[in-house]
Amino acid sequence: MIRVLSGLPPYGPPALSFPKMHAHREGFVLEFTNGDGEAWVANFAMPRSDGFCAVYQEFGPKTVVVVAGGAGYVIDCEERRLLREIDGHIDQCWYQPELHAVVFSDGLGFECFDGDRTLWRSPRVSWDWIRNIDCAGMIVSGEAYDPFSDSWVPMQLDLNEVKLTGGSYPPANNEDDVAIKTSMGPASSA
Repeated sequence: MIRVLSGLPPYGPPALSFPKMHAHREGFVLEFTNGDGEAWVANFAMPRSDGFCAVYQEFGPKTVVVVAGGAGYVIDCEERRLLREIDGHIDQCWYQPELHAVVFSDGLGFECFDGDRTLWRSPRVSWDWIRNIDCAGMIVSGEAYDPFSDSWVPMQLDLNEVKLTGGSYPPANNEDDVAIKTSMGPASSA
């Protein structure tokens, strides 16, 4: 069980800090309780106090994704350790059950990862921000800011094919609009 705390508790063992141990600034504070009822507290660094915060437990009881003030962390709850920091600022994030993965936006594009590795990165979608992001099934839609026309233009990303339509960033700058498939972490068996 995971519970969001309003601050660091004044009693009990000190909280474990992520990503750096022994940090003293209060961030996004969570209490983890295992199946035996043993609880421990984690303090996650928040680059922005007004940034996006969320917890995703869909990868099972051991692996949890935490977004704290726009920073992303994948932790092992049983061993109480950081498995991975997610690069970039996270503006929006959601669990995509069809992919058994989490998809996030950094305001310029999208990235998809499971509990172990990055699955893909989309082509760049926007020069400077994406708004009104909505996911219906396996299609993500939204609006990308175009500084040349000072307007918002529609975009759509097919999560199955990782195929981008629209957006404000020129396809010529996007490696012919091809998503970047990655193999970070353990290889999956086919």
